[in-house]
Amino acid sequence: MDTRSLLTALAVLPLLAPGPAPGDESDLAAEIVKLRDEADPDKIAELADFGSRAAMEGLIECYDVMGSIFMRREIMRALAGFDSVPGAAEPALEKVMEIATVSKEVELRECAVDTLAECPELGKTFLVLIVDSPAPDMVRERAMLRHVERAEDGDLEWYRTHYRPETGRKDEDKRTRRKKPERDRDRDPDAEEEGELAVIRLPRLRSLAFEALATHLESKDVILAVSDGNKDIRRQALRELHRRGDRKAEDLAEERYGRVDEKDEVRIAAATILADVRGPKVAGDFIDDGHKFATPLPLRWALADLLAGMDDKGVRSKLLKLVGKGKAHEKLFVLRAVRNFDDGKLTKSLRKLLADKNLDVKIQAAQILGERRDEDSVKSFETMIKKAKEELLVSVAIEALSRIREEDEEWNQRLLEYARGEETLVRNAAIKQLARMEGGNLEFLVEALHHGDWSTRVAALRAIGGLRDPAGVGPIIDQMQGETGLVLRRFADVLWRLTGQPFRKNAKAWKGWWDREGEGFEIISTEELEKRVAEEEMRRLKQITRSSFFGIRIESHRVIFIIDVSGSMNEPTESTYVGEGGPPRIDVAKRELSRCIESLEPGSLFNIIPFSDGVSPWLEEGVSQCDADSKEEARTFVSRMGALGGTNLYGALQEAFRDPDVDTIFVLSDGEPTRGDVIDPGSIREHVRLWNENRGIVIHSIAVGGKLQVLEWLAEDHGRAEASLRGLLAIHPSWKPGPEIAPEGSRLLEAIEG
Repeated sequence: MDTRSLLTALAVLPLLAPGPAPGDESDLAAEIVKLRDEADPDKIAELADFGSRAAMEGLIECYDVMGSIFMRREIMRALAGFDSVPGAAEPALEKVMEIATVSKEVELRECAVDTLAECPELGKTFLVLIVDSPAPDMVRERAMLRHVERAEDGDLEWYRTHYRPETGRKDEDKRTRRKKPERDRDRDPDAEEEGELAVIRLPRLRSLAFEALATHLESKDVILAVSDGNKDIRRQALRELHRRGDRKAEDLAEERYGRVDEKDEVRIAAATILADVRGPKVAGDFIDDGHKFATPLPLRWALADLLAGMDDKGVRSKLLKLVGKGKAHEKLFVLRAVRNFDDGKLTKSLRKLLADKNLDVKIQAAQILGERRDEDSVKSFETMIKKAKEELLVSVAIEALSRIREEDEEWNQRLLEYARGEETLVRNAAIKQLARMEGGNLEFLVEALHHGDWSTRVAALRAIGGLRDPAGVGPIIDQMQGETGLVLRRFADVLWRLTGQPFRKNAKAWKGWWDREGEGFEIISTEELEKRVAEEEMRRLKQITRSSFFGIRIESHRVIFIIDVSGSMNEPTESTYVGEGGPPRIDVAKRELSRCIESLEPGSLFNIIPFSDGVSPWLEEGVSQCDADSKEEARTFVSRMGALGGTNLYGALQEAFRDPDVDTIFVLSDGEPTRGDVIDPGSIREHVRLWNENRGIVIHSIAVGGKLQVLEWLAEDHGRAEASLRGLLAIHPSWKPGPEIAPEGSRLLEAIEG
């Protein structure tokens, strides 16, 4: 059955509101509804075991009263069990599809799509409905991904409708037609007759469709795809031709690699093919391109890695002669390429680079020398620690020296001095290394648990946790009594890994347990801990959290919101339909930020850092404690934010990291960096990674108007989640962020068919 036929069939289903069910199903459903999240999860399975339409309707009723992810997830999975039940399968999976498309919780949306993917009868059909619908971007993409994982020959024609090879055009201009929903006509008083709206055709859907089709296409079609408007398709097409051993693969790879206007991912794929086909013959070109300042950082690093993997004396010799020569970006490129070379002359050259003028070069050289455990570098590192003005460089030197002098008692005493110092990065780096020294320095680490700086307490906490010494558990529990927010959660996480006890963030429960059972306590074994991990995950999902920012839960009590207010934020948000622009991006960001501030827990610390050409924090120094007055002041500040100028993302991140209290950062932006001391996304990524190595700050990102690589990197390296604003504005154009506008009882079918 094709998609349109299925839509017609579903449209005539009796989607009745759940009514009284006969017999035990009704009583059991009523019991679960009454208890809500306190209900026994086994009751959900018991209700599902009836296998009747009445039981299915009862489960839907139960879902709508639950507040925790855990209970909703359990009901969702129970609904999936009706996949093959006549008269109940379609409405059960329709409910799961609705959860996938309108739930504000990212975890629930993902779980719903994955649940459909596991339904053998109708699951793939409902994935097709989601992909072809005006659902959120991230949901449509995940549905297509899961569909491709189960691809069969019978799916190829549908994949072809999504791929539709076209060259010379941008993917963003391609659209799929769908009827205009009734709610849109109701919203537009000037619309007198039914028209059609176009659902935005996502580039990711085309690339996934091509991935499923690639091995089935004729070579001429794959060659055509090398010129496609979608960069992922171009990259995949090159790889497919190379996999086939097609004689044109090399020429096409050379052509794509040589185009300076080509995307980094495609040029990297092309370079990889050339290295595989030609070997050391391309080394000269790679070295030349790696030295060019205009070469994007991801490509430069990829070229260095390809050179490092060439087992050729000539290539090695040429690279070694270039160590320390040229400008900073040239030195860094060569250092990456030779990092693992076993050569005595290289080590001497690295020592000289410890005195280089460029900070990044010094850091890179120090890290490599530390990895090599070069004892002749000890004096240079000691001088660096005494004279260097940059905290980051000193912390890198401390780590390198610790690798070299790991069994040296004199160095252990030096580390203790650094761990009592004033510089945060240096202090935390020293604490991290103290736990690795012989004896573990538990006594001092316990002392550091009481430090005034939260990041130092967390550094000491992690160090004690790594020692797995029973004597460290009591002090952790004692200090936990005064912690809050994300720091409290980190204490709970470490205690969980050491004990396996289920008290989570309940400090009093931990204290009571330790007073009763602390004597003679032994650290839990890895095997036993693994058995309890699944149970702890369930407990986490049972938590009901109200505070969130664009669907990402806020578990911190020390949070900074970095908000892009560049000129492009005045552009309208994109609907899932062509021609249905939403409110300006800045207005949506301000609305959600104000709502989020209102929901922050009392006593939380927070700040707001808008950025454009420059950076203009709400509070110039530190963060504010959350109370009625600070909330009102913050909302007033947010309401006055306007959008103008460029995008100084680096400056905003740098400003946030200056705050000693922050442990969580949310970054919302709609464009790649254009202003600031550092603009290159790859360099920004590297700097933030170094800043955060001994801080442990969590970074979440929200991209506005499309995916941004730098935001994806930040979330991947330091975060818990990343999201797309258009994907969060989604099942129909009137959807807006906020607690009062989650669609109640809406159906994706209604959105499609009106």
